[in-house]
Amino acid sequence: MWSDTRRKYPMLPEVSPIQKCPHCGKYFFMEQAKGFPDSKGGSTENGYSSELGTLNYSELIEAKTQMQHLTLTKMQRWILNHQLFMAYNDKFRRFPEAFGNVPSDEDKETFVATVNELLEGIDKAKDYDLFHAELLREIGRFEDAKAILINHTEEDNQWVAESMLRHIERGDTLPFLLISNGDKIES
Repeated sequence: MWSDTRRKYPMLPEVSPIQKCPHCGKYFFMEQAKGFPDSKGGSTENGYSSELGTLNYSELIEAKTQMQHLTLTKMQRWILNHQLFMAYNDKFRRFPEAFGNVPSDEDKETFVATVNELLEGIDKAKDYDLFHAELLREIGRFEDAKAILINHTEEDNQWVAESMLRHIERGDTLPFLLISNGDKIES
């Protein structure tokens, strides 16, 4: 589990809530598809591929561009932005030393704009305060993130807030690993 909410479940298929039609190239939300995913994360109905997966950063940029003139619900817009946020972190920030991908200035601007849109749509309930703080931390708004984390009171995940505060003190904006193979990571 990562600080930005990325989780890996190797026993389950990864299927993005947004897919690209293999016939026309248009992006759509899975919830709007007529067929339901099968056990492999795909659908054989309506001509969709039997192997659906996750979209990468470039595909999600295309999807957002294509969908910008559509009337999306608040939740659809949030899902699209969340997927784009995660894909950006996957491509540029999760393992920067291993992959060496460097975002362009335009990619960086897109990331900040995406995070700001997520912040506008986030539920301010206590259930989301860690994610709220993480979004702020990742765009360098450390004091705002710290204010949320200091007021975090849920005992079960207080260790997450403490880890995030340590990263804030270091001026670190990268997502970081919290749990690996079931063990908490001291960061």
